Amino acid sequence: QLDILKEFILQLQKNLPLSGEIHISLLDKQTGKMTTGSYKENKKLIKVLYKGRMLADVLRTLSHEWSHCYDHQKKHIKDRNPIGGASEDFANEKSGEETKRYIKSNPRLKSKIFKPV
Repeated sequence: QLDILKEFILQLQKNLPLSGEIHISLLDKQTGKMTTGSYKENKKLIKVLYKGRMLADVLRTLSHEWSHCYDHQKKHIKDRNPIGGASEDFANEKSGEETKRYIKSNPRLKSKIFKPV
């Protein structure tokens, strides 16, 4: 499944290119105030909860947090309300789009994507 994650990250970098180094941590339990993921701009860190979740959900969370990073670097959306608002709307839209694009482009991986990690 790491190969799928790596391939998905390449797609994200192509479609929502980030500058500089970004660290991605896959966690087996929540830390701090995160739900299923978080992005810390000052640490250049994306955290994603993976244990017990379908890989498709992990990909969506990863792309959601990646979209927040892209927003911070390129779009600079002012409305940063953590529930709703323009920044969350953007991350929700892009994460759904990128996850669906990857799944539809890789039908051979469906059995791996739609099962728990």
